[in-house]
Amino acid sequence: MSKNRQIHPSEYASNDYWKNDFLHEVPYKRGSRHNKIGMLIMWAFYGIVLVQVIHAMIVLPFFPIPFAILLGLGFIVYVAWRAT
Repeated sequence: MSKNRQIHPSEYASNDYWKNDFLHEVPYKRGSRHNKIGMLIMWAFYGIVLVQVIHAMIVLPFFPIPFAILLGLGFIVYVAWRAT
């Protein structure tokens, strides 16, 4: 088999799955009740995580541990900011 052989569509496109547009329709719409409930759960999770991180910073008595955690979180925020 040579490297430059052309592949016939019947070898890789054996069915019409990608040609049917009705398969790609998404039932969820922006602003729907499902979306609002999902966003509420997501922000509640973010709030709980934030409270846990703040509580950990207050409770941990040894300074380098909270500093290292905050340094790591700061690095994550920096990477996310630079990636956008």
